Amino acid sequence: MRGPLIDAHRGSPDGFEKAFAAGYDYVEFDVRRAPSGRLVIQHDPHPPEDALGLDQLLDMAANSPSGLHVDLKEAGCESEIVGSLFARGFGPERFVVTGADSGVLAVKEKFPAVRAGLSLGDDLEGVPAWRRVRVRLSELFPARRVRACRADFVAVDYRLAAYTVLRYCARAGLPAWVWTVDDEVQIRRFLSDPRVAVLITNHPDQARALLR
Repeated sequence: MRGPLIDAHRGSPDGFEKAFAAGYDYVEFDVRRAPSGRLVIQHDPHPPEDALGLDQLLDMAANSPSGLHVDLKEAGCESEIVGSLFARGFGPERFVVTGADSGVLAVKEKFPAVRAGLSLGDDLEGVPAWRRVRVRLSELFPARRVRACRADFVAVDYRLAAYTVLRYCARAGLPAWVWTVDDEVQIRRFLSDPRVAVLITNHPDQARALLR
């Protein structure tokens, strides 16, 4: 058994080109809508107009064996994003999407064949304390949320993964993608955990070497 798949977390055009050329199992990117209406690749909530466009990135990925991991950062864009992938010839076997409950449900309702993962462990800075506690508990015990949004897998922050989430996923037969794991000790730990389906990292070459 080869162990978890490797998902390269990249951020720049050069980084994406190298990742696609290297042929990692997946290449992850965040999609937002720029003020002009363009779909762009950007983690920051205020994307510049000159950010790499989704169509440009799909051109880069066209001849790569890598799967695409599309992280949905804004509500309301789901159909357009998935539609762009289909229009460029990327069938549901070539990509997955991850996001919040509403985004995952929107994808599954319109595109049931697309694999969609519920993200767990996002930043809650600025959220009232009572709300933070409630959200974290729902992430540690995510069964209700997973069923409600029809998620095919969960994408969980590595700091939450080791508590109850991996145990839940193993019991439920639900694949667990763990993000973003960059420390070598943690990379080794999660690569050796049979409950982890995919490891998301900024150091895919290191993870690939350790896996081999």
